[in-house]
Amino acid sequence: MDTWPASADKASPSAADRLAERTLREGVREELKRLLGEGQLLAPGPEDEARIRVLIGEHVAEYQRRAAVTNGTLLRDPAGLEQRLFDGLLRMGILQPYMDDPQVEELLINAPNRVLCIEDGQKRLLPDVTFEDDEEVRQLVKRLIGPLGRRLDETSPMVDARLADGSRLNAAIPPATTRYCVVAIRKFILLAHSLEQLVALGTLSRPAADFLDAAVQAGVNILVSGPTGSGKTTLLNCLGSSIPASDRTVTIEETAELRLESQLPDCVALQARAGNIEGVGEIRIRDLVRNALRMRPHRIIVGEVRGGEALDMLLALTTGHDGSLGTIHGSSPRDALDRLATLALMAEERLSKEAAIEMVARTMDLVVQVRFSPRSGRRQVVSIFEVAGLEGDVLTGHEIWGWDPQAEQLTWKGIAPRCLDKMAERSIPYAPPSPTLLETAR
Repeated sequence: MDTWPASADKASPSAADRLAERTLREGVREELKRLLGEGQLLAPGPEDEARIRVLIGEHVAEYQRRAAVTNGTLLRDPAGLEQRLFDGLLRMGILQPYMDDPQVEELLINAPNRVLCIEDGQKRLLPDVTFEDDEEVRQLVKRLIGPLGRRLDETSPMVDARLADGSRLNAAIPPATTRYCVVAIRKFILLAHSLEQLVALGTLSRPAADFLDAAVQAGVNILVSGPTGSGKTTLLNCLGSSIPASDRTVTIEETAELRLESQLPDCVALQARAGNIEGVGEIRIRDLVRNALRMRPHRIIVGEVRGGEALDMLLALTTGHDGSLGTIHGSSPRDALDRLATLALMAEERLSKEAAIEMVARTMDLVVQVRFSPRSGRRQVVSIFEVAGLEGDVLTGHEIWGWDPQAEQLTWKGIAPRCLDKMAERSIPYAPPSPTLLETAR
């Protein structure tokens, strides 16, 4: 059975404070409903938040006065209790300290008394973070998704939503789960905004970063592949920062995570949207890719390819949008290419397998493979694979940069890539690394 180390205690409240918190929470909530109404409590403005803080302070002070008069137990941490009440009403309750912690990447609720976090790439059990019961977990989720027009009930037992801070929330309840409300909250964290910063973090070697920078400038089509949590979006954002300022770029995402609008002068960001409670108003990735073609883009960036939009992206690449980028789930470059072709087959147009594979071979130039290394605690680029074409009905290619386990870094394989021609056409100053330069880089 898997076990995880317990996380450090984040000022766990005393039993007396916990009891007082339950009592005060209900009193404050009822008064707020009378003052603000249920709808305003779901989405309060700055003035409302200030009033709520004052009200909470008054209730806590009154509790302390009453305890002193009756010789009861005084609160050990009244300021901490006030903050927990505020977080419980408007934020994420007992999860808020971990949402505020920059080292925490993800929070997982498997049961009311089994909450885990992923911190610096390591999974940890939080023994002091417990909900009173499953209903409290459900109410937390419903409060978070309510302003987004989403719901979680027996008729809609699964929900996937983007919170106001950019975090992704996924929740499921019975009958989709066997017993409890299960929640996963993945925080929005971009640790780097350029290839230069990836080099500083140890994600990428300097020579490989120089190559990718030149490839992006030259208009090479690049697919970033890797498992969940491997840093695909961060790498995609860093690659996008190398796009020339003169190129018009359209980014397309299901959940807005890229920050290229602030880096590129001519960048437009499009975002998908799920349907509302009535099932209307949905905006699909496919719709956005098609619309992007009418926006005169030089390049199209698809945050994550996971469905029939693969076909639309491949079609866009055949119509002169060189230098486009995207990410996909894959355990290796070849798996990523196979998955891209398979996803294209999922489109309503019912493309043949042979045609899908041929389109992938003609449009994709490079696959950059990333992974998370538990040993080093870092996300690393472990392969840069160039697509060579087709041999019969099989995609062919070769690694031009590969992972050296002894040196523990990405190394040049000595094969001159075909994209050097594109670099020369666009007058991008780049030459493959020599052995001497590689030794210096190490």
